Amino acid sequence: MTTATATQKIKDRVVSILSEKFGLPEEEILSGAVFEELDIDSLILVELGLILRKEMGVVLQEGELKSTHTIDDAVTVIEAKGPRV
Repeated sequence: MTTATATQKIKDRVVSILSEKFGLPEEEILSGAVFEELDIDSLILVELGLILRKEMGVVLQEGELKSTHTIDDAVTVIEAKGPRV
């Protein structure tokens, strides 16, 4: 699997989780807005981290995902942790 494909799979899954679990429209998540602008707070980011740990084996430390991140920033952080995709 190429890096671009793996990155896209991670991005698709994170967008899907944020949309399904937290009711955010996918187009808003993909618009490049920072999480804070989408009302994604630290509590949601902690919950997202727990879901990613369960689904992908990604262990994120508290504060690694920030409300000032965009979806692409978050994917970069997750990808650096070596998820199972």
